[in-house]
Amino acid sequence: MPSPRTRPDVPRWGAVWGLAFGLATFLGWSTVALMHFGMIALGRPLPLRVALMANLPDWYFWAALSPAVFWLAWRLPIERTHWVRASLLHLGAGAIVALTNLALVTGFNRVVGTPSFAGPFWEVYPRTVLRYLPFAFIIYWVIVAAAHATRYYRSFRQQELEASELARQLSQAQLATLRMQLQPHFFFNTLHTIAGLVREGRGAAATRTIAQLGDLFRQTLGRLQENEIPLREELTLVRAYLDIEQLRFEDRLSVQVDVDSEALSGLVPSLGLQPIVENAIRHGIACDPAARRLAITARRAADVLRIEIHNDGPTYTPPAPRVAGNGGEGVGLTNTRARFDRLYGSSFRLDIGPASRGEGGALVRIEIPWRTEDQPGG
Repeated sequence: MPSPRTRPDVPRWGAVWGLAFGLATFLGWSTVALMHFGMIALGRPLPLRVALMANLPDWYFWAALSPAVFWLAWRLPIERTHWVRASLLHLGAGAIVALTNLALVTGFNRVVGTPSFAGPFWEVYPRTVLRYLPFAFIIYWVIVAAAHATRYYRSFRQQELEASELARQLSQAQLATLRMQLQPHFFFNTLHTIAGLVREGRGAAATRTIAQLGDLFRQTLGRLQENEIPLREELTLVRAYLDIEQLRFEDRLSVQVDVDSEALSGLVPSLGLQPIVENAIRHGIACDPAARRLAITARRAADVLRIEIHNDGPTYTPPAPRVAGNGGEGVGLTNTRARFDRLYGSSFRLDIGPASRGEGGALVRIEIPWRTEDQPGG
């Protein structure tokens, strides 16, 4: 039953009449053929003209009346809450429509001279009613049933679309919330970096960091409302962040970026790599005076974009969980993983573990579906 809050769209009445006309043509000619050839088989041939006049007009009269019946059934559906009232009204309406149809049939056949309809109208019409009223009444209810089926189907489809739109809006709202949490998280961490430079008496470096932070803030605002941006633009934001960190670490931080030209156009979550790079700095370079290298690589492999971020600090060990379900990850990485899940569902990988080949440090592997701004997909 349709939800009271979900009213299905009113059908196009021209389409209703067109369908009724098509069905009337099919049923009418089928009845004509059945009568004509049936009488021949019985040895009592019936002229084709007589079979046509006796059957085809009746169906076309029903086609003409169908939009009115369809409209009444649409406005007066038989539903659980008012089924008695609606049923009684349809019984009365059905009788009126059936009697109207039979009056049209009677008048038409008298005009064209059909023998079985010969005589005064007030004599022929009662006989026609007694003979054909049950059949006409059944046709009325068939049209009512078709209208109800159409109404319920359209209501069901409309509810599906509304549910899909609500789910999309909820997902967008959740993504926006996660993104808004990441942005202040990033900028507050950068402010802590500036405060550290000031405490160390490196005023010039602090001043340059503030200027670069302003540039980075301006770049970020340009994509504030977007969930995904090309890898090229995300790397620009990451580079701006690393420029700030290089002022802090001076010559000790070495950044290597190895990205295929094709991979640069692939879409990634906006501010999706920055928290991972920040973790690589905080838990790698900052924790080990001997550590200095941060490497970022990206490749397209068929329908997947693969990104790796590696540092050469202390060998990665999983942190103890602080909050159930987050694996011990901080706010930035937890929100990043949640955003990946919202955007890609089960079609992504974000793995963190020790670097291979005895290099030490940590390695983050990311795999997301390949898509571009021209072909956003998903």
